[in-house]
Amino acid sequence: MPWYIDILIIVIIIVIVWISVYRLQKRLLKLWKEVSSKEVIFYKQLEKVTKQFYENRELLKTEDNNEFIKRITRYRKKRIRSLLLSTRQELYKAINIIFNEIEERDELEFKLLHSEFKELQKVRRVYNSRVLIYNQTISVFPTRYLALRMNLELKEYFG
Repeated sequence: MPWYIDILIIVIIIVIVWISVYRLQKRLLKLWKEVSSKEVIFYKQLEKVTKQFYENRELLKTEDNNEFIKRITRYRKKRIRSLLLSTRQELYKAINIIFNEIEERDELEFKLLHSEFKELQKVRRVYNSRVLIYNQTISVFPTRYLALRMNLELKEYFG
């Protein structure tokens, strides 16, 4: 084979590799943006639900859930996303326990709390599914190497 055909084959292989890396990089950035936007939506909804449960704390308060109401009161004015993951999960569990108590009641005051909590559940499921896909994608070779070079890190899964 003449030498110019060998060079042409090498150039074609380099172009194919470069295009593959470029497309993979765009895909990783798109995944990262999607997960980041879902994360912002989830934590805004969690803050909104926390404030609503705080505002209705007198209606919700019982002897059984007094500790959970205190936990909601403690974090009502804080940026929830800046808290530790375990603290955020404890807050979510407190809201979930209180919601389970009011879910059985069919009072008009609880309709808004019910709908907002259901929206929080939906947003949490979407966020967790996107995080799962993102984390799995950047954890395998060769995308792991590219993700490290792009400073993309694993996202927290909100169980």
